[in-house]
Amino acid sequence: MRIVLPVFAKLNITLRVTGQRPDGYHDLVSAFLRIPSGETLFVTPLPPGSGNVVEVQGMDLRLEEDGAKKENLVAKALRLAREAGADVPPLRVEIAKALYPGAGLGAGSGNAAALLQWLASEHPDISWLDVAHQTGADVPFLLSALPAALVSGIGDQMEPLDDAPYVRGMVVFPEWEAHTANAYAALDAHYGGWYPLDEEEAREEWRDIWRALVFGEGVGLLPNDFLPPLMKVRPEYAELFDLFEDLGCLAWGLTGSGSAAFALLRLRTEPIRWPTWVRQVLYIPPMP
Repeated sequence: MRIVLPVFAKLNITLRVTGQRPDGYHDLVSAFLRIPSGETLFVTPLPPGSGNVVEVQGMDLRLEEDGAKKENLVAKALRLAREAGADVPPLRVEIAKALYPGAGLGAGSGNAAALLQWLASEHPDISWLDVAHQTGADVPFLLSALPAALVSGIGDQMEPLDDAPYVRGMVVFPEWEAHTANAYAALDAHYGGWYPLDEEEAREEWRDIWRALVFGEGVGLLPNDFLPPLMKVRPEYAELFDLFEDLGCLAWGLTGSGSAAFALLRLRTEPIRWPTWVRQVLYIPPMP
């Protein structure tokens, strides 16, 4: 028997870095919105004594860092689930990829969260939130199935948001990628350890933006502290944001620390002429 698991990702409606800790980690305040990713997991139990098989279909993820092979987050989630005491048989997990890596949507975390959600339904006695925290930064939110949450601390504090805006939108993938380690290095170099807002100011800013979106009011460019350093090397984003404004979008911006930009839409029917460097667009149906 094969189990089919839908996968979700996230948008960062706001993202403010409010400081850096002595251990090098960064504090942040970010509003997360859950979206369908277009990706799917296919899980097939294997005979006892078999080894696990994790396969990626449709895309080469190039799981390497500093010349060493990185562990796929799905394989990591499976390993940590067993270490937490879940009696999980050998599995074949096929990941049908649709989203480019380095985009900032947490698609890999969504894959891991989808597997953990299924395992949690089979093994309810495990502390799955602890497993999610060990697996990756965005996994707890995507495991929670919350439509929206305000995430703070180093990404380990999550406050559910019940009044998520009713939105439809699109996520635009450029030809380039922006991976987390490089993005944080560029962030630190750009701000020099002094960030635009502290936590209280970031929360006040988020409340105003969130309230406007809930009532369907236009906001324009959304705050993301990773955007200014990225635009220094990729000024093409200005062209895309001008297009979003011309289309009459409610809001637009960068998601996470990655390269993908997104827009929240009013209803439009005319075709869009994308810049030549746009390689993929993910359309988001109305939700929640």
